[in-house]
Amino acid sequence: MTENPAITFHPASLSYLPLMARWLMEPHVRAFYQPDPITPREVAEEYGPMFTGETPDICHIAYYGEQPFGYLQCYRNADYEDELPESRQGISVDLFIGEPAYAGRGLGALMLKEYLSQIAFPHFAGEHFAYISHEADDLDAIRISESAGFRPIDEFEEDEDHVILFRFDRNNNDNKKGGA
Repeated sequence: MTENPAITFHPASLSYLPLMARWLMEPHVRAFYQPDPITPREVAEEYGPMFTGETPDICHIAYYGEQPFGYLQCYRNADYEDELPESRQGISVDLFIGEPAYAGRGLGALMLKEYLSQIAFPHFAGEHFAYISHEADDLDAIRISESAGFRPIDEFEEDEDHVILFRFDRNNNDNKKGGA
């Protein structure tokens, strides 16, 4: 990839479910994002409601030029207050690069920065913080989030995994190099 066409985002729709099913079974995605095998029917049950607007999540497919290569979702934490600490006002973001040929090429941080500035913060205009969490041994994801301007703020155990919570403050000049 010698050129760097703009990364764009398309709202996820039901037509993307077969692509999601394929991506979720890729070894590099299974390593940290989807460790258990998942069937196309289970993908439809889990992602279908998010893709059709039945949940407060917004979901997008990232394109590099004309090629879909990644998935992102975010939501306002207040919409899931029963599952999240009240102190985490803002939005939460989750993502993965689905296409194996696009992993490890420096697109993750760019995709995350662009998503925050183009989609997430404009959609949730009243929010100033974005959160993302990673297993402590997912060094690639940690590097991507830090490159995008996220900073570690907490560590905890979740489902037998050591997890690091990161926060992005869109008003903080220290992370302006990270975008948004």
